Amino acid sequence: EDAKNADSKGCGDSSKGPKSPRMESEGKVQQLTRRADFFASRARYADALPLVDQALHLEPNRPELHLGRGQCLMQLDKLEDALASFEAALRLDSQCVSAQRNKALLLAKQQRWHDAVVSLREALSLESSPELRMELARCLTEHAIQLKASGRGDLQLFHEAIQACDSYAPAFFQLGVCYSEVSDCIKAKEMYRKAVQLHPGYVEALNNLGVACRELGEWEHAIEAYGMALKVNQNCSKTRENMAISLLQLGCRHLQRKELKQAGEALKRALTFNSRNADIYFNLGVLYAEKEKWDRAKVNYELANHFDPRHANAHNNLGVIHRRLGNAEAAMKCFESALEVDSKMNLASKNLGAIYGSMGRMDDAIRLTRIAIESNRQDAEAYNNLALLLRDQCDVDACLENLDVCISLEPESRHAGSNRLMSLNYQSERKREEVFEAHRSWGSCVESSISQAFSWDRPRTSGPLRVGYVSPDFYSHSVSYFIHAALKHHDPAFVHVTCYSDVALEDEKTKQFRELVPRWRNLCGRADDEVAKMIYEDGIDILVDLTGHTGNNRLGVFARKPAPICITWIGYPHTTGLTRMDYRISDEFADPMDAPGLTTEKILYLPECFLCYTPPETAPPVVLKPAQESYGCITFGCFNNLAKVSSLTVRMWSKLLHEVPDSRLFVKSKALACPKVQEKMRAAFAAHDIQASRLDLTGLQPQTGSHLHMYSFIDVALDTAPYAGTTTTCEALYMGVPVVTLKGRGIHAQNVGSSLLSAVQLGDLVTETEEDFVKQAAACAKNVPRLAALRAGLRTRMLRSVLCDGPRHVAWLERLYAGVVSDFAKSKQVTTFNVQDSIPSSLAEVQ
Repeated sequence: EDAKNADSKGCGDSSKGPKSPRMESEGKVQQLTRRADFFASRARYADALPLVDQALHLEPNRPELHLGRGQCLMQLDKLEDALASFEAALRLDSQCVSAQRNKALLLAKQQRWHDAVVSLREALSLESSPELRMELARCLTEHAIQLKASGRGDLQLFHEAIQACDSYAPAFFQLGVCYSEVSDCIKAKEMYRKAVQLHPGYVEALNNLGVACRELGEWEHAIEAYGMALKVNQNCSKTRENMAISLLQLGCRHLQRKELKQAGEALKRALTFNSRNADIYFNLGVLYAEKEKWDRAKVNYELANHFDPRHANAHNNLGVIHRRLGNAEAAMKCFESALEVDSKMNLASKNLGAIYGSMGRMDDAIRLTRIAIESNRQDAEAYNNLALLLRDQCDVDACLENLDVCISLEPESRHAGSNRLMSLNYQSERKREEVFEAHRSWGSCVESSISQAFSWDRPRTSGPLRVGYVSPDFYSHSVSYFIHAALKHHDPAFVHVTCYSDVALEDEKTKQFRELVPRWRNLCGRADDEVAKMIYEDGIDILVDLTGHTGNNRLGVFARKPAPICITWIGYPHTTGLTRMDYRISDEFADPMDAPGLTTEKILYLPECFLCYTPPETAPPVVLKPAQESYGCITFGCFNNLAKVSSLTVRMWSKLLHEVPDSRLFVKSKALACPKVQEKMRAAFAAHDIQASRLDLTGLQPQTGSHLHMYSFIDVALDTAPYAGTTTTCEALYMGVPVVTLKGRGIHAQNVGSSLLSAVQLGDLVTETEEDFVKQAAACAKNVPRLAALRAGLRTRMLRSVLCDGPRHVAWLERLYAGVVSDFAKSKQVTTFNVQDSIPSSLAEVQ
């Protein structure tokens, strides 16, 4: 052997000498692993695995071969075999970091997070690296999520994940989720923000950051977060929806603050992210309604209903728009649709109740309003609405009870207070002193809560008197027939007129009035403070209230005293109760010098008549034949508001029907469209032994012409007491029908008929007692020649009388204005407040 070796060496070729079996095995293993690595580098793990197995057969105790085998198996998704290979590698070399790491990755792939964490911790004990720490943070986070899903949540694991790697964003994100779930939005926001700082493109964290900001009311920050998320993925539907919701909520906040421009910008931008969101369209409807752009509001409410047919609020608000635009039928359908979605919806119940009430469907109206109260017994407005419905059907006692509840719930409700005072005028049992004291007390409370902020020491500029008329009734309303003359016939050289209009739905009469005056101000939606400031800055000398305690009044403005002289006129038959209302215009028939109505204002007396009536141009011709000649019996009638038919009125009319046995009574009023109200009315007369068959009861007529034509069905119109008719009296007279009225000592409301009848030389129909009323009405009805003569000539007589003489009336009125301004200037010793230079000579003397 030695010789052979020597020979070999002697040949100089020692490297090619015979190899040992171990060396041959190692060479074979090396060759196999090189080929396996080649296949693995090309992801041909199925080809690599047999080669590794062959190598292991040759060298079963080499840990790196078990590691390589496990890696191939894991790539081939043979996880259990792979795990066995990694564990075999670790048995051979417990310090093998790669085996520990791959084992952990495999366990993680199997979602065996706890075992993966243990393996990673062992790997980190051998070698610390950022990659291993990041992987440990991931496994801890996933383990915590797994436990939370099984109901064993543990926040500590998330904190351990952050300790393992404080740059692992998902751990912060998941902590944010946990805080969000317990409504700790502040901590949640902090965690989401940290996640975003670590990973600026983390869409889920940006989304949740936006949600946390929304919950905190930080709409702008929410929008910023969603904007960042959309930069990463502009097509993410969830982010776009959240952005739309945040912009919607921001818009709602601006709406609540009356920041309409900003609200519009936010809501319109919201639509660019979700054009099918019904709530966005709904709030755009609210926005346009606030701006009084009714058509745009209507379209947006319709779109809200299109995208969500069960959007009850959109149905309700669309109904409000239709009603405002005069389409009661469409409004009714909308409110009904809202109630189909929510049968106890408070707003829709009230609104539909109001619609039914205006149609005379009192039973349905009251039922719906009671439903609104049942849904919210703290709803003061619902009690107010119920009260007015009850008053309309002549149940004034119940009306007052509900108004008292309303005021107890909302003591500052001035409209409810005014409604209560208005209702007191209808009750014949109340003493006039009691009614006056209620008005005075109301005025005292209002004035104690409102300071008089304006000064009148400033010099008055030269020129015509500046007179302002304040009313919500500058449309086809009863008041319009009596203010028409003052607007049409004012002397522009002496009086500059401003109308302060609170009309919600303007009509042709409104347009006509606009053209008659030099300045028109719209008050709709403006607060009393704002209106008072406007009037003061307009430099008004005399401010005239045309509403009193009737609906939608602005007595709160007059309580602020925005003009040096404040006057009430036309709209209300009693005092306002305000000491800051200087005057009330009347005449000696409505407020006799020896027994004027009780009032906090000084009474200014116009000669002849304090009212001037402008008849409607659409009035039909008078039917010349008396009703009894056409229908075979005497017919008495009244078209007044049913609330005016007091117990005194029923008693007096019943006596008359007994006095004229074959006569009938025709009563027309809105509430009488309801059968139950008719039954109640018949029962009231039955208590006085009047048979139901003698009563003809009907509801309102939709058009003025058809309403006026119905006067041809009656021979004599009967006035009410203690609240007499005004417009209805003028209408009856204009249609050739005489009216019999009962005076009331010291009660202006009862004496208006006296003023009107005296103006047309029918003073004999003004009576002092119930007996006299019955006697005069019976005599008038039986005097057929006189009835025929009145039918033929009363309209002409009326048009030629002071009652319809606009120029004459306004001349007296403006002379009255000049007098009070002169008196004010003298009382204040304001020499610059001189109006005499601008008064025509024919009006210079004040009487």
